[in-house]
Amino acid sequence: MAATMAKNGQYMNTLVSILSRQSGVALLVGNGINRFANQNSSWEDLLATISRRLEIDLSQDELLEMSNTEFFDILDISRQSSDSTYLKQLFCDLMRHWMPGAHHSRLIGWAQRYASPIMTVNFDENLSRSASTKFILTCGLAPPKVGFSSYYPWQSFFGPENVENPAEAFGIWHPHGMLRYSRSIRLGLRDYMGSVQRARSWIYHGENSLVRYFKQDKQSWRGFQTWLHPLFTCDIALVGFGFGKDETFLRWLFLERARLHKQFPLRARRAWFVTVDDARNRHREPFLTRLGIQMVELKSHQHIYESEAWDK
Repeated sequence: MAATMAKNGQYMNTLVSILSRQSGVALLVGNGINRFANQNSSWEDLLATISRRLEIDLSQDELLEMSNTEFFDILDISRQSSDSTYLKQLFCDLMRHWMPGAHHSRLIGWAQRYASPIMTVNFDENLSRSASTKFILTCGLAPPKVGFSSYYPWQSFFGPENVENPAEAFGIWHPHGMLRYSRSIRLGLRDYMGSVQRARSWIYHGENSLVRYFKQDKQSWRGFQTWLHPLFTCDIALVGFGFGKDETFLRWLFLERARLHKQFPLRARRAWFVTVDDARNRHREPFLTRLGIQMVELKSHQHIYESEAWDK
């Protein structure tokens, strides 16, 4: 019992030390925060519901042969219409009744106190509903450098007010799209590849690329007023994010983050993958380590979302 308590104390102290860093830590939040309150809110359950509505019946063995993103694409191409917006709208409709819990508010309260940006791969608005926020169409106090797109609303966020630098202020960003713009939802592998193509040009090509920003110590770059800026320039704690094999876009981004931090060591930032203690983590830790991500294991999901660290 004493050993267990000591181990739990070590877990908690580690989480507290991460969240109390005065330099500021951005959060990358996954669907785990919703599943903690409602176990029926998994992507697998939502995709299965859509599959039944489309009368497309696949066995468990067949589903094991594809990722969630590939499953969505299979559902998409199985329809007569070539417009995938219908499926994305259906996916969004299944999430509209979701409501935030007390743990959403605690996480938001921490981010507001520390002026920390939140990037969530979730499409729902549970986080923004947990605080007094408004929808900001385009980030920046000056006219936007990149025009608004409801297909890629990367400059849009939820916050109390507009900000100039997303890496230095509280705001809730949706890299995978948001509920209010169903066409922005990134669900399929095709969607992820489109995001990769878009982000790659911003990171590597042209005078206003991220590489030139790092190399020439510029004041801004093409993605400065988007969620890409905190992703590449902030310490990041990943919470409720499985980082599984089907997270193609985010895995690619963190690979590029590691490459650029190696190329520009003065720009390097830390990252922590906050998860529960699980033997399967032994197999994924080498991958995370090489991305510059430290694994932080807690005893249970309750130790993550109900930790006193969010109240400090």
